[in-house]
Amino acid sequence: MGTIDRRSFLGAAGAAIASAGLAGCSPASPVYSGGPYGELRPVLDGSTGLPLLSLPEGFRYRSFSWAGEAMSDGSPTPVRHDGMAVVAQRDNQLVLVRNHEVFDADGSFAPEAISYDMPGGAGTTTLTFDLASERVTSVVASLSGTVANCCGGPTPHGTWLTCEEGVVVDGKVSGGWASGFSTPLKKPHGFVFEVPAFGQTSPEPIVDMGQFAHEAVAVDPLSGIVYLTEDRKPEAGFYRYLPNTPGQYTDGGTLEMLRAKGAGDLRAGLSGTEMFDVEWVPIDDPSQGNTPGSNDGAGCFNQGKQAGGSSFSRLEGCWYRDGTVFFTSTDGGDAGMGQVFRFDVQGQTLAQVYQSPGKSTLDSPDNLTISPNGTVILCEDGDRDGMLLHGLTPMGELFPIARNTVDLNGEHLGVSGNYSDSEWCGACFSPDGKWLFANIQKPGITVAITGPWDHAV
Repeated sequence: MGTIDRRSFLGAAGAAIASAGLAGCSPASPVYSGGPYGELRPVLDGSTGLPLLSLPEGFRYRSFSWAGEAMSDGSPTPVRHDGMAVVAQRDNQLVLVRNHEVFDADGSFAPEAISYDMPGGAGTTTLTFDLASERVTSVVASLSGTVANCCGGPTPHGTWLTCEEGVVVDGKVSGGWASGFSTPLKKPHGFVFEVPAFGQTSPEPIVDMGQFAHEAVAVDPLSGIVYLTEDRKPEAGFYRYLPNTPGQYTDGGTLEMLRAKGAGDLRAGLSGTEMFDVEWVPIDDPSQGNTPGSNDGAGCFNQGKQAGGSSFSRLEGCWYRDGTVFFTSTDGGDAGMGQVFRFDVQGQTLAQVYQSPGKSTLDSPDNLTISPNGTVILCEDGDRDGMLLHGLTPMGELFPIARNTVDLNGEHLGVSGNYSDSEWCGACFSPDGKWLFANIQKPGITVAITGPWDHAV
């Protein structure tokens, strides 16, 4: 048994990204006509035989662990699949932890021992994927009793940090993202929790990582610093958490917000050629979910902004690779269709490396990951029919990898409806780079895609 050495897993491609830095990318970089793999075409699912995706020639996929399917204990798989990562490997068995972005307080789907607040209906499930049989051999609940677990990130020591997007103080939901709960929540929400690959989760919030609308995290394995995004509109922050003991997150630590020198507002108006030096400002009270006297969910953000921190809009996916952290703004940029940022950890610099010129090119990037060859994989979260998974190369070229074509008429689990406009999320690669895992949030499907990746992604 062993956990993934993510530095080995990601290979030498980080050097290519570090040197190219996506710096040649302009805000209007074009999409390839068909991408390096050619045009997308309908492909039948290897599990159900249904035409769920369009992929390039030579690629195939299998779906598994649909919402409503029985998990290993017979209980139904929760809905709203979201962020996900491969966190460990044992021989041919990959362990993935997957978020469920459930907003309601209809009750935990996990035993009380691994539930934070029993009315909460969100959390995580842990899946075991067998590389030899290309099938999932186990699906179990691993954390629940939480609210709106949107994304998170893997750690270097074989765990998953899962993030609550909703802030709840004294039973009141901030920001208006939910109208109310069928059952009152008993505890505060808006935190990060750690879920192990093996063994039982301790449902303890990492309070010093802040109480805010968390989205994703990325851990620097060299320093132990955790980088965090905030999915908040109209303004959000990019944060870092310096743990007192690297890898021991509940031991406490310091939360800070990024300040780009000379750029207080990074939501639009960037040419794509600027590089900003970065400083960090303290968040004195990370447990302050709301600004005093309000119910705005901006307690941490406003502390950082008042100290000089820079503003983004709706920060989403976040991924670390060899001294670089990439993160997305889902509705930033001049067209309001998304931005991709690159933070250089050693140089302490920040640059926008891509912004979408319009919906037809890139419709609201959300979760992201990085391929073994250095391509940034972007999950769309807009509203177009046929939502896309994109690749963004180190040279700033954008191309489609997969299209969501889910349109069901009760063929599987009795599910009906056109879900082709449902967001992609949870993209992540197997350690050998042969499988790209991803989720389609509604109706709740996880897929594993494989094919001739080597020559491009």
